[in-house]
Amino acid sequence: MFFICMLMPASISLLIEKKINNGNKSISDLVIKYLFYTFLITMIMNTFIYIFSSEKMFHYAEYTFSYDFCLKYMWLSLVVAIILPYILKVISTNIDIKLELKEKKDTKKDKAVKNVKKNKEVKKRKTNKSN
Repeated sequence: MFFICMLMPASISLLIEKKINNGNKSISDLVIKYLFYTFLITMIMNTFIYIFSSEKMFHYAEYTFSYDFCLKYMWLSLVVAIILPYILKVISTNIDIKLELKEKKDTKKDKAVKNVKKNKEVKKRKTNKSN
């Protein structure tokens, strides 16, 4: 029951995301998305359990996954799995992050390079004048 509760909702999220985006993805993209959804759904569900549980268990025990608990967990995780792809789609369409990286110029290095170039030019001029 533990593996069904933890791993099944992410596959439902992937199916819904595929319907939303109408696109085929590579297998590596699907695996990464599946792991992301598994992590996210499990984190949300663990937060719900921690907030609403009276026992405040910090680890999963065998007695935790009773039939009653699994039934409630699966229904709630199914709702989260259905809603989550829509929330992520809205966030990804409305938020655009752009990073612009600029190279910091090292003035000491630039001065040294300019001095070397000047010295070479002066030497060339001296040799040209002597000829």
